[in-house]
Amino acid sequence: MHQQLLEQLQNVFRKVFEDEKLNIQPLTSTNDIKMWDSLTHLELIVSVENEFNIKFSFNEVMQFNNVGDMLKIIVKKVNSYMPNEF
Repeated sequence: MHQQLLEQLQNVFRKVFEDEKLNIQPLTSTNDIKMWDSLTHLELIVSVENEFNIKFSFNEVMQFNNVGDMLKIIVKKVNSYMPNEF
């Protein structure tokens, strides 16, 4: 499931940064993507929330040091919204 979410997250990154060849990894950070500034960060957060139908708290956003940090919160939120009975 984590790999699927990472791929979905990568698609969001590609749209926000307008780069279809962009590949992200858990350790990818603002230092690795030239266009990742404060404005694109806000756009990225909103786009991720919309894509995964979740909402981040201010404290969660402040904990994002890299893609892996963001992914951990996404996994936690997505899992909490999914029923355990399948």
